[in-house]
Amino acid sequence: MESADIGLKVDTSDTTVFTNSWHTLISGLAGGQLSLVGYYDPTVTTGPASVLNTQIALNQGGTVTAVIFYPAGNNAGQGTSHTFNCLITDYVESSNVNDRVNITATLVLTGADTIAQL
Repeated sequence: MESADIGLKVDTSDTTVFTNSWHTLISGLAGGQLSLVGYYDPTVTTGPASVLNTQIALNQGGTVTAVIFYPAGNNAGQGTSHTFNCLITDYVESSNVNDRVNITATLVLTGADTIAQL
């Protein structure tokens, strides 16, 4: 992978009344997604198309994909890990003239993201 970005977001509901001059909000449900960008690998059994399409088929059958994401690597003392279940909602292969073939994928969290210190 060339890059991986995790984003967490919390929904809010507006509770502002007519006499307020500033918005007031309450916190709602949390969610997130992991966006992946990388290079295409045509290997039939281990390339991203094979791995991600297999997981998409499992997602369609009702099975979530378990993920452990290490933003700074998985060595002790190098940050955190994110452990969550997800559904793969997007997989794209992009071909350009005079450039490599890129892939992107979007993994949407289903349930909580457990963050741990390494």
